[in-house]
Amino acid sequence: MPIGDRDYARGEHPPNCTCVECVNRRLGIVKSRNKDKKKSNREPRQLKSRKNINLSKIGRSLWGKLKRLLILIALLAVATIVVVTVCRFITNELKLSILIVYIAVGLALVIWCLRSISKHRLSFTRIFLVLLISGLFSIVSYVYLDIRSFQDVGDAIKRALSTDTEQFRASVNLVIQRVELKLVEASSEAKENIEEGISEVKNTEKVYIGGAILVGADGHHITLKNNHDAVNPSWEQLKKFLLKDQTDSITYDFDTFVCADYAEMLHNNAEAEGIRAAYVSVWLGPSNYFSMSGGHALNAFETVDKGLIFIDCTGFIEGLNADKVVDVQVGKNYIPRSIFPEPGWSDVWDSMGEVKEIETVQY
Repeated sequence: MPIGDRDYARGEHPPNCTCVECVNRRLGIVKSRNKDKKKSNREPRQLKSRKNINLSKIGRSLWGKLKRLLILIALLAVATIVVVTVCRFITNELKLSILIVYIAVGLALVIWCLRSISKHRLSFTRIFLVLLISGLFSIVSYVYLDIRSFQDVGDAIKRALSTDTEQFRASVNLVIQRVELKLVEASSEAKENIEEGISEVKNTEKVYIGGAILVGADGHHITLKNNHDAVNPSWEQLKKFLLKDQTDSITYDFDTFVCADYAEMLHNNAEAEGIRAAYVSVWLGPSNYFSMSGGHALNAFETVDKGLIFIDCTGFIEGLNADKVVDVQVGKNYIPRSIFPEPGWSDVWDSMGEVKEIETVQY
């Protein structure tokens, strides 16, 4: 076709025009379309890679928290065992040696768990060892301590601290009661009387133990004021007297009023009421609450219907009824039982130690 007859010579170029300008324009359109396709293909890949990175970070974060959570659970289990062990010791269910072993192992594991939690990076080996040793310690402890549920843990703490089982009171009371009786040198005349026979000693007003005179907390000689008209009471008469008597409500004090003073006052009050009473001193062996042997004072009454009854009225809280009956026998544990239990308190007190010797029973 002649050049003059072509369309672009007269107006717009046709769509299939082969001139340089039209060809370049069409090539430009094709290249532009190819670029758009490449962009659309690249964008999903980039989004996919970003999602993978975020999921990986979340997974590592959750795993780190899970590791610390497992160690925290082990820490709480070990701490619970230590607390239960201490409570069982307070309630006299465990020996001191076992308590020491449990506390030593438990504290070591607690420190190890705390150091593991504080670490920035936790290795799998460390986590495994912590959980393994803590788990073994927990299993052995739960079997030995007979822990089956959280209720058992709560009961152990309650028994140790609550007044329902008197353990807290007994712990305090045993510490203040177990003190050696104070003695002073007796005169040579008194020693001669002691050597001649115990019957003559019983007729004296002073209390003699092994050739020495028993004294109270403030240093005064324990003096018995006997009533020659006093008679042996019945058990009911004795209980009525004890309920009325206020000796047991006096606060225990090392410097002013100890067990020797309690027994002196109860004896003299009973004799003044016409009730025949005896002053008794015993020697007690070590107990879970007191590591040494020591002396203790109480009273005895020969009842007409129940026989010889030993009464311990030593208290430690003002206003609290502390009249107790005790089965005093050499070789037997000294376990007081409240005659008039207070609301919320058990009538059985903890052992103050084995009775090694009844040193004197003096009327």
